[in-house]
Amino acid sequence: MDKTENENQKPKTEIAVIGSGFLGLTLALRFAEQGARVTVFESAPEIGGLAGAWQIGDFVWDRHYHVTLLSDAFTRKIVAEIGLENEFEWVETKTGFYSGGRLFSMSNALEFLRFPPLDLISKLRLGATIFYASRVKDWKKLEKISVEDWLVKLSGRKTFEKMWRPLLKAKLGEAYRGTSPPFFWGAIHRN
Repeated sequence: MDKTENENQKPKTEIAVIGSGFLGLTLALRFAEQGARVTVFESAPEIGGLAGAWQIGDFVWDRHYHVTLLSDAFTRKIVAEIGLENEFEWVETKTGFYSGGRLFSMSNALEFLRFPPLDLISKLRLGATIFYASRVKDWKKLEKISVEDWLVKLSGRKTFEKMWRPLLKAKLGEAYRGTSPPFFWGAIHRN
């Protein structure tokens, strides 16, 4: 290449991405596809962020609760782009709920209807809450109230105490008290 060709070339944009979790690596991929020169910085000894694993001795477990569902189209598209879609192992999942010192399976409609901790009215309100939340389009209107107030209004206090509070506390600890309904709405819309 002669000097005039070299002078007319536009220099590559240089971009730094902080963090090599799923988001950081996806951003790095997109910037590189646009022709940028990308450097990824990671403070941990391995990549993966919250998608990585913890290990103590022989025990290995997820660093953060994560699962990819068939409905996770964006995640599945990125995984396919990098050629790892055949690495997925799709399994049937089961749902269980621990209440009153016992574990109950809730993996299908019949098990839900037989679920002893809730009476029939509470089960109907719970189902109606999930149905309603799946139809809400404008989540921004939900930001001004607490998730507890919203779920109690929709499901009733008994259902909140038996179902929603334990789930929220398991996921968020006491921070659930400062959480607004869009957190719940997002989980419903993901599934």
